[in-house]
Amino acid sequence: MTLRPRAPARIPREIAFLARQGIPLGALLGAGRRAWELGVTADLVLISSGWIDEITYYRLLARRLGARFVERPMVLPEAIPWREAMRTGVLPLPDGCWLMAPRGRAVRLLFKRITPQLPRDRIFLATPAVFAASLRASFGPAIMDSVSEQLVRTDPNMSAHSGAHAGQQIFACVALSMAILGASFGGTVWSLACAGFGLCMFMAVMLRLQAALSTCAGPPFQAPALADFALPTYTVLIALYREAAVAPRLAAAMAAIDYPAVKLEIIFLLEADDHGTQAALRAQNLPAHASILVVPDGTPRTKPRALNYGLLAARGSLLVIYDAEDQPEPDQLRKGAAAFAGGAADVACLQASLAIDNLRDTWLTRLFAIDYAGLFDVFNPGLALLDVPVPLGGTSNHFRTDVLRRIGGWDAWNVTEDADLGLRLARFGYRTRMLPSTTWEEAPLILRNWFPQRRRWMKGWMHP
Repeated sequence: MTLRPRAPARIPREIAFLARQGIPLGALLGAGRRAWELGVTADLVLISSGWIDEITYYRLLARRLGARFVERPMVLPEAIPWREAMRTGVLPLPDGCWLMAPRGRAVRLLFKRITPQLPRDRIFLATPAVFAASLRASFGPAIMDSVSEQLVRTDPNMSAHSGAHAGQQIFACVALSMAILGASFGGTVWSLACAGFGLCMFMAVMLRLQAALSTCAGPPFQAPALADFALPTYTVLIALYREAAVAPRLAAAMAAIDYPAVKLEIIFLLEADDHGTQAALRAQNLPAHASILVVPDGTPRTKPRALNYGLLAARGSLLVIYDAEDQPEPDQLRKGAAAFAGGAADVACLQASLAIDNLRDTWLTRLFAIDYAGLFDVFNPGLALLDVPVPLGGTSNHFRTDVLRRIGGWDAWNVTEDADLGLRLARFGYRTRMLPSTTWEEAPLILRNWFPQRRRWMKGWMHP
């Protein structure tokens, strides 16, 4: 790995004003050196390391700039570009005023841009959390309509909201008619129906065989590791519902991730009526780079709708989703960043392998483990090497965030969001590759829990 040259022996401008606010000079110099090593700005390092909390930093920054500090969410006027503001942290207000929540390099620019044309008393400075809360409070209905209906409006044929396509309806009618005629009259019609069904099964077997043979060609390519300063910002989205019991285990799994905290953003997405999980997570003493985002009530209440809500807030150039029971290998994000950096630009998704960690519990968990091993260690890697659409797992999908937004995010109306997204990426000309890393999760112990899950998967696969 390549190391950066020695950091300059001076305090960066974005934190230098804190020297008069009781922060030790050693801490400020150390934050500057660490920021240089990581390729970020020193304010992010200082906040993530715990030397100063976010609210105090922005209050002191506002005092230093002579701007007005906003402590609570504001009610914003209508007809404001909220979508762009969510990503930039800058929002124009009437009368030439600006609401800002600058991060990183934007803080340095703010020092330079306060001029007579942008006077200090026209700037309202807020923390990123208060800025986002102002947008959600003022444009809540529009935001929720976007996360639920964006794909329906832009391309209704790619959304499960439209129901079965005409081709699917025709195929179902023809198959049903042949089955009825064959059962009624037998003979030629029945033979044709059996031959058609047999041909479909033969093609499915041949595809699996070809994928398995492709997997045997050799181990997957593993890109060289990136130095910390070359790592991009990574967002982790975790959609939860009634998962209070696993909150301690989940918090521990996220704390074990080996990635610079200043470049890591973990967002827990919780439903508004799930007070138990909210309380359980808040009791875990989450780090500064982890936050809880409550998804407002609305329809449909699905995991992809919650993920779309998180996608609007995501700051990372790369993004991964995990489930409540997941325990990814600690270096999975580093491997993901390296694979994207060393891969082609049209590789928009990486799927990590999923494995079962409770396979010895029951006969069902053993069968589940075999199913996962065949899918994620043999079949999917072969499909990726054949450059055909890959059926993503419901977790440990790593994406280029800009591509995910470009194709419309997740389909809020599809109950199997991974099935839809894997095929939609291929439709837009993007490729999926396997990531040589494993995420461990628990399999259902009994048929009563297994059957609804499998039924939902099959239902979701009928649409793409």
